[in-house]
Amino acid sequence: MRGLGIAAFACLVPWTACGTRSPATRPPVVASASTPQIRVERRERRGPEGRVVMDLYVPSAGRRVPLVVVAHGFSRSRSNMAGWGRHLAGEGYLVAVPDLPAWSDHARNGRAINDVVAWLVGNPPAAVEIDATRIGLVGFSAGGLATLLAAADNPRVVAWVGLDPVDRGGAGVAAVGRVGARPFIVTAEPSSCNGRGNAAAIAGAFGDRVTLTHVPGASHADAEWPTDWKARLFCGGTSDARHDLFVKYATESLKRAFSSQ
Repeated sequence: MRGLGIAAFACLVPWTACGTRSPATRPPVVASASTPQIRVERRERRGPEGRVVMDLYVPSAGRRVPLVVVAHGFSRSRSNMAGWGRHLAGEGYLVAVPDLPAWSDHARNGRAINDVVAWLVGNPPAAVEIDATRIGLVGFSAGGLATLLAAADNPRVVAWVGLDPVDRGGAGVAAVGRVGARPFIVTAEPSSCNGRGNAAAIAGAFGDRVTLTHVPGASHADAEWPTDWKARLFCGGTSDARHDLFVKYATESLKRAFSSQ
C-alpha cells in the first residue's frame, strides 16, 4: 500500500491478497442524479523517484480546490483506492490516486508522493485551480506510512489521514516530530495484516495532536475501496457498515483540516 499488512504477506506466495491486481468486488461510488460531475484523467509523471502513473479525479471546475493524494497499500495498486478517489472528488477535492513506484521502499514512495504534489500544483488539470494552502494526504496500510513520511517532509501538507496505517521498522514513529500537518488515524482491530495494530505507536508519538478513531470489529480490508476476496481471505471479512465508518471519519477529518485554513 504499498501497504496491505506487510507482516502478514511477507511470508505468502506472490499471488496472494497483497500481490494481486485482480478486479475488485466492492464497487466504487455509484453515480446518481445528485452526484457532482467528476471526470477521471490518466496522468504519468517521470520524476526523480521513477515513473508514476496516476488517476486524477477532477471535480466540477470553476473554483480553487484542495488537492488530496490517496496512497494504496503494499503490493496493491491505484485501482484498489478508486472508490476513495471518486468519493473525495465528490466532496469537491482534486484527488490523485497514484501507483506508488517502490515495492517496499516507503521513504522513496513518500518522496514520490511529494513530487506528485509539487508537479500537480504546477500542472493542474484544465479549468482547475489548486488551492496550495489546502493539501491533504490519505494513505491506507503501508500507504499510510508513505504518506506520513511525505507529510514529515512537506510543510505544504495540512492534513494527514492514516487509514489503518502500518509502520515499518519504527520509521513512522520517528517521522512524527517533523509532521506539521493535522494528523488523523482511523484503525481496525489488531491483526497480522496491520502489524498487530502498530498504528497505536504512531498515535502515541503524536500524543494530544492526533485525532484517533477506532472502528470496532473492523478488519484491515474494511479500509480499502474497493477491496477483493483475497484481501478478505487473509485480512478478515468486510462489511459495508464498517467500511462506511472509515469513509465517514476520513471525510470529516479532511473537512476539519481544510476548514481551518
